[in-house]
Amino acid sequence: MIEIAIQAAREAGSYLKECFNEKSIPDEELHNDVKLPEDKESERRIIEVLHRHFPTHSIYSEEVGAVDREEEYLWIIDPLDGTNNYFIGYPYFSVSIALQHAGEIVLGVVYNPIADQMFWAEKGKGAYLNGNPLNVNERTELKMAVGTYVRGRHSVTREQELAFTEPFMLETKRLMRNVGPALDWCLLARGWIDYVVMQKSGIMDVAAGILIAQEANARVTYWDGSLYQHQPFDETHLPSLLATNGVLHDELRKLIAD
Repeated sequence: MIEIAIQAAREAGSYLKECFNEKSIPDEELHNDVKLPEDKESERRIIEVLHRHFPTHSIYSEEVGAVDREEEYLWIIDPLDGTNNYFIGYPYFSVSIALQHAGEIVLGVVYNPIADQMFWAEKGKGAYLNGNPLNVNERTELKMAVGTYVRGRHSVTREQELAFTEPFMLETKRLMRNVGPALDWCLLARGWIDYVVMQKSGIMDVAAGILIAQEANARVTYWDGSLYQHQPFDETHLPSLLATNGVLHDELRKLIAD
């Protein structure tokens, strides 16, 4: 299954990379979102691969929604995570594919086609980047920590975002807002960044990334400090999470409490 997921991600990613330098004409451009034909074509290619190999599996994807086949396997797909970045020519986007089995995420693939970075993980088997094992870093100084912020597009206002992120901007070295959350979690897994803080955001585009981070030994909790556990996929579920290298977790969580 992991091999087929990687194949599907690579096929969709190759298409997205091929089209990236062309001017995309949106199907719809909204205040805080954009709908691109590349999204739909990437999705079509992924679903075609998955259905060819696993015709009884269910699928949930950003564009088509649910394809329910009454099977305990559910593929959760974001065919172009970072659509706005893609639209403006900012090369920070990915293809994200996760597989849920009996209510648990059992594998995740995140592919960055521009840098040819294939991140993947299977539950209990570790996380990898292009075949090399991943592990979070061991940074200990809060003032040197670099992190990313992920917020729900429709569940958090800009005013709330500014108020919430201020302590992180003041107390850590840098807080980035990349608007490509699947890759954010993979940066944590690789040890390139130290934390990810997520506010009322959906699981669809980060399910694969969360598993990759967990398998790279990241500590992932809810804001109250309780350990994060994946719930059976529900598009209306908007958790607030903190993920770190573990060493800095308690200090970073105090910034949320404050």
